[in-house]
Amino acid sequence: MQLIGRNLSPFVRRTSVILKLLDLPYDQRGLSTADDADEIAKINPVVRVPSLVLDDGECLIDSNAIIDHLLEVGDAEHRLLPAGGADRRAVLRLAAIGHGVMEKGVASSYERNRRPKELVYDDWVKMVEGQVCGGLAALNEAASGGDYLCGDRLTLADVNGVVAYDFVGIAARYLLKDDPYPALAALARRCGELPAFADTVFKPG
Repeated sequence: MQLIGRNLSPFVRRTSVILKLLDLPYDQRGLSTADDADEIAKINPVVRVPSLVLDDGECLIDSNAIIDHLLEVGDAEHRLLPAGGADRRAVLRLAAIGHGVMEKGVASSYERNRRPKELVYDDWVKMVEGQVCGGLAALNEAASGGDYLCGDRLTLADVNGVVAYDFVGIAARYLLKDDPYPALAALARRCGELPAFADTVFKPG
C-alpha cells in the first residue's frame, strides 16, 4: 500500500498511526497540497490528502474512509474500535471531537498563514479557535478519568485526540500556553513514546 501525504497533516498522520498500530505494511509518498497539487490531482480528484493506494491499484480517499477500511482488514478483534453498542459510540464520539479539533486547527492555520494579512477575518479566527479549545477541553476531561480516553486500552479516540493535540502544538502553539489541558498533554506524552506515534511525528525537510 502507498499512503499519499505528509504527516504535517493531522489527517495523514492519524492514518499513519493506525497503519502502524495494526502492523500493516505501507510506503509513504510525502506529497503536499501546497506544493504538489498537480501530482495529487492524478490520485485524488479533489486534491486532498491522505489517499491510500491499495496493492491492487484501488485508491481510497478521505482519512475516515481509509481508516474504516484499515480497521475492517486489520483489526478483527476490534481493539481500536468496539464492534457495537455504547462502547463503540463512546469511542466514535471522542474520535469525532478529535477530528473536529484537527479540522478547526487547520482552518485557523490557513486563515492566519495563507490569507493575505489585510484580509484575515479576526472574528472567524477567534470562532474556530474557540472550537479548537472547546474540543481540547472535552478531550482533557475524558483523559482525566484514566490512562486512556475510553476504557483501559488505546482506541481510535486516543489516536485522534493525541494527533489533534500534537497538531495544535505545531499550528497554534499559543493555544496551549500555561498547559491548559494537562491530562490530555500527559496522554500525548505517553502515546508519544509508542513507536506508532514517535515514528510518525512530522520532520520538516
